[in-house]
Amino acid sequence: MDDLESKIKQVEDLPNKQIKVKGFKFSGGSIMALFALISTILGSLYGGFLLYQKVEALASLDLGDISSAMKKTSADVMRIEEHANSIKIELKKDMTDLRNSQWNLESKVDGKLQSVDTKLTNYDTKLDRFEIKVEKTKTDMEKRIQESLDNPLAN
Repeated sequence: MDDLESKIKQVEDLPNKQIKVKGFKFSGGSIMALFALISTILGSLYGGFLLYQKVEALASLDLGDISSAMKKTSADVMRIEEHANSIKIELKKDMTDLRNSQWNLESKVDGKLQSVDTKLTNYDTKLDRFEIKVEKTKTDMEKRIQESLDNPLAN
């Protein structure tokens, strides 16, 4: 038990222990702080180096080339826009022509349907008159036949 207590006491006293290096005494906390300071300095130097590379890359850009490429792109966009507008105008004209053709076709079909309807009505009327004539002729024939049969002199 004494052995365990002594070991626990040694572990608890560990943060208070100091290390001597070339005449300087360092505790565990000061070593950690020194490590953090060195890491911060190295990280800052590396970040500064990356920033310097980015600035150099931006400084080496040729703004004339970029400007000429933008002008060419603007000209291409304008040309495409003009072409699209001309296509739009042609499409509107084609749509108008199609609409007019459709109206003309509908008008012709309506005229033909009315003509056919009129002809059918005329045929119905003629057929009715014909049926009336046939019926009258039939009645007249039956009457004549009956008169001929009823006539005593016909024998």
